[in-house]
Amino acid sequence: MRIGGSLEESLSKGYRLDVRAILQESWQQTRSNGFGLLFAIMGVMAIWILLSNVLLAPLLSSEEGVDSAMFVSLLLTVAMAPMSSALDMLGLAQAIGLRARASQVFDFFRHFLRLGTLSLLGSLLTSLFGPLFALLGLPVVLAFIPSALVGMGLVFTVPLVLERGLSPAQAILVSLRVFARGWPSLVLLHGILLGLCLLAMIPMGLGLIWVAPLYFNCKGILYRDLCGIAVEVSEGPTTPDHFNA
Repeated sequence: MRIGGSLEESLSKGYRLDVRAILQESWQQTRSNGFGLLFAIMGVMAIWILLSNVLLAPLLSSEEGVDSAMFVSLLLTVAMAPMSSALDMLGLAQAIGLRARASQVFDFFRHFLRLGTLSLLGSLLTSLFGPLFALLGLPVVLAFIPSALVGMGLVFTVPLVLERGLSPAQAILVSLRVFARGWPSLVLLHGILLGLCLLAMIPMGLGLIWVAPLYFNCKGILYRDLCGIAVEVSEGPTTPDHFNA
């Protein structure tokens, strides 16, 4: 069975989000579901920082290593894809009432090839506009706008690959189509989340303790409401036992 909305209806009829309701539910989940998602985020960030310091820092210290650093940075993004994607799936789980555990960030390495490919394609898509604008003689700073919009449009790609079983290319196309059907609401929501993130950085970044899990809870709720989540229900309980991923 599926909980939430319908991907087919979102694509065919479009949608209009209740941004306030999504933020309220996300905040409630952040407050009530413990620290599992927060610890997962902290763990992924710690691994990313460690690998960056070990592999990237020596290359960035010399001008000759800049090109190599860009390549290594891209490889790190691909290598981290299973763990960063796990954060999306933990937000998805909490959207249907399951509590996230920090150890679950290691559960998706069996999908490394698909998630690595998805991460690589997403990075290439969002980075195309700078060189394109430079080639066309347009102000490169303006490339931020289409890059940001495409980045927002990729918000559904991870669960589309893991929960729907789409290929990375299919997931990107479907996610962009869903985004296009109701982009004003999604842009508004992302704008609010960005504002909250900037505010959270003011008191020495302590506000990220709440804003970081809030972000992934929002993504889970968005996917549930717009695409629906497949779950398996055992006989007897009225709440989902787990979801397919």
